[in-house]
Amino acid sequence: MASLVTVDQVDKALKLGLAADVGDSSASDGDASRLDDIILKISQATDIVLDFIQPKPDPAWTIETVPPRVTAAIIIAIRCLLDDTEESMAMLTGLSGKTGPDPKNPIAALLWRLRDPSMA
Repeated sequence: MASLVTVDQVDKALKLGLAADVGDSSASDGDASRLDDIILKISQATDIVLDFIQPKPDPAWTIETVPPRVTAAIIIAIRCLLDDTEESMAMLTGLSGKTGPDPKNPIAALLWRLRDPSMA
């Protein structure tokens, strides 16, 4: 699965300060593992968001063609994965398809027009 957001986009949107970690020549292994964790979260959030969208985009989106609302949803999902709070986890659980989407869920609100509920 191709990444639909960049580390730089996530860094700027969530104000993580990763650019300082990467540009610091004295960066420790902890900083590298932090970057690795963000890359993992990007992959996880992309999978969560694309799984909610039904049918899958055809042709598959690339970083150049992904709609901005999908990029925003992925970044919010990354924030939820990083926060690991009850509220954040509820937002992600609301995308499971087990229950109807919560109209207050910002991720579902961004993606709902891209979803055909009869196919989900």
